[in-house]
This record gives sequence, structure tokens and C-alpha cells, in this order.
Amino acid sequence: MLTADKLVIRYNKFFRSLFYQLLFWYASFLFYMFISGEHQIFKVYLNLLKVDNVYYIILFLSISISLLFSIIDLFFTDRIMRFFPLSITKFLRSVLYFTSAFVLILVAARSPLTIYTKDNYMDILKFLPEMDINFMRFLLHFYVSCFLYNFFRGMEKKLGKGNFKRWIFGSLNKPREEQRIFMFIDMKSSTTIAEKLEHKKFSHLVQDVFNDLSIVDNYKAEIYQYVGDGAIISWSVKKGLQRNNFLRAFYAFTHVINKRHRYYQRKYGVIPHFKAGVHVGKVMVLQVGQIRRDISYNGDTMNTAARIESMCNEYRQDLLISGDLYNLVSDTKAYNFKNVGNIKLKGKRKATDIYQVKQKATAKTPRVLFP
Repeated sequence: MLTADKLVIRYNKFFRSLFYQLLFWYASFLFYMFISGEHQIFKVYLNLLKVDNVYYIILFLSISISLLFSIIDLFFTDRIMRFFPLSITKFLRSVLYFTSAFVLILVAARSPLTIYTKDNYMDILKFLPEMDINFMRFLLHFYVSCFLYNFFRGMEKKLGKGNFKRWIFGSLNKPREEQRIFMFIDMKSSTTIAEKLEHKKFSHLVQDVFNDLSIVDNYKAEIYQYVGDGAIISWSVKKGLQRNNFLRAFYAFTHVINKRHRYYQRKYGVIPHFKAGVHVGKVMVLQVGQIRRDISYNGDTMNTAARIESMCNEYRQDLLISGDLYNLVSDTKAYNFKNVGNIKLKGKRKATDIYQVKQKATAKTPRVLFP
């Protein structure tokens, strides 16, 4: 099922990949030219524009490669890769990369591909560059660059977009204080569901759910951690409050799950439902560990958000937020808020105002484009 929100995710993913690949490949080719002192390879073999300015050639070449590779990556989604062994998907991706580069070289040579038949197809080799030491160095640099790009992209997925940038620029070496919004989201009745499905099928259910959770990327969210069958989602205060992103993200996610109820019912015999607790406050963000490093948020804000989420069962609510966060919401008319009381949370000395949140019937929800 394809919703408007999912189309936005694919659109953002494609153009984000295109932008970062363009920057990466342009810098990579400039670096190759700098360390090798070789620019004839771009003017002679890879001159798609047939111009003399090597910087224009590199820019156009970078755009072409970025577009090709972004289209290739669009097909290797996490959902598709789950059904094939990792070694096969990596091999197929490598073959597609190699084929794309090969075709690009032929196009740059303006090879008249239409003249080839089964009898003279070997003539295509005449248009390939001479395999001298310079061209071999370029190919080696090209495929090392492919590896590095995929490595850094994997690191970005591991750390998250925001933390990846901080890690690259070294701003996580020292603990620092931030004010952030945290949402603890958890599957309802997960123990019962896990017992019914058993561990293997339940793991597939969790994987499907987390794939659908990517919808929160449309609402400026960062997924901090996956915890069992739940997740911890984070926003900067500005991004979280903008257009009530922290609320819209939760309801967009539950809307996607509900729209896919036939899929979940057919495959797992259950339709997962979720509850969430949200709080805002100061935390310390730091890099921890020596043998295995990770990004950690520490502070009472995290504990309070977790305790609020645990109260959802007691009050039979899907979404509860703290009074501190409610006081920061500027557009309270978009949702129904109700103060459920000044509650002393487990392990806390001071009581906390808790508000239940419900979506109004007139609120906009993601439109299903293809059922």
C-alpha cells in the first residue's frame, strides 16, 4: 500500500541520496585529479560534454553517476533486501554499479551502440579506453570510492542523520547539554503477541513495523534507538513543536499501520497497536564506550518519558504527554487534550501533570494513493 506520506519518504530519500552522492563524487574526482596530477582521463575518455574545462566535465560526470547510483539504490529497499541473502544483494548491487560505470564510459566515447549485431558485437571493445596504468588507477579509485560511500551511508543509518553529522565533525567527544523532545513508543500486548507468533514470526512482525515507522522522517524526527518491539524517537524542541510534528508523527505512524491492517492480519493474524509517552527537557548527549562506541542521551527527561509511556495501560490511552510539553504547544486546537491529573510517576519524588491526547475527527490524515 502506497500512501502520500510514503511517497514523500521515497522522494526525500532519492533526492537526499542524489545530493550527497553529487557532493561525494565531485570531491572524490577532484581528489583523484589532485593526488595523481592526471586530468587527461576526464578530457579524453570521460568527456560527456566534449568541452575543455575539466571542472565542468567532472561536475557533469558526478551528476550522471549520482543519478545512476541513486536510481539503483532506490530498488534496494530494506523491505526487498530482507527476502534475499545479504551476499546476493551486495553482489547484485556491485554488478549494477560496474555495469553503470561501463555504460557511462561508452556513452562518453559516443559509441554508436545501434550498429552492433551478433556478428560484430566485439567491435564495442574498440571504444573502451586503453587499459594502461593511469586508467587502472582511476578504476581502483572509483571502486574504493564506491566502498567508502556505502560505508559512510551505513554509518549514517546506524547513528542517525543528526548524530552522524556530529560524529563526523567530532562534536560528540565532549558531553554537552541539549533540550529535546523524546517519545517512547511501544507495541501493546507485545508479550501475548510474541507468545502467539513465536520468536521467528514475531521478529518479522517487528521488522515490518519498524519499516512503517520510517514515516516519522517526514516530521523531522530522529529515531534514537530501537528497544525490543518499541522505539525511542527524538526531536529538537523547535522541530518537534513546528506544526505539532511530534503529534503528527505518532498519528501518521498509527494511520499507516491501520491502513495496512489486511496485510498484518493475513501475514501474522494480528494487527499491532501502539502507545506512546512524550516529554521535553534537558539531556546530556555523549559518545560512550571504547570497544564498541554508541551515542547516548542521559538525564531525567528520558526516565520521565519512559514512565509516562508506561502509564498508557493504566489510563487506557494511546498517547500521553507531560504538562511541560503541553505548555509549549502553541496550537492546542488541532487535537483534543485532557488533563488526567498530577501524577506521581514510579521512582519520581515530584508529581507530574499528564495530558491525554486524541486526534480530532477533522484532523488530516495521510491519503492512500494505491490500496
